[in-house]
Amino acid sequence: MNSNSEDNKKPAKYADSSISDKAFKRAILWFCIYCTLFIIGVIFMVNADGLSMG
Repeated sequence: MNSNSEDNKKPAKYADSSISDKAFKRAILWFCIYCTLFIIGVIFMVNADGLSMG
């Protein structure tokens, strides 16, 4: 939201792969959250399937 940090970088900051550190950390955080939810969902479905089979 700061105009200062955006003034330093040109609008094509993603094109030259110099993504900001804050955005990079946020992307990693959301990726980890997504993976964690996915794994929990898989474990839950496997357990539910095993319980219904047994």
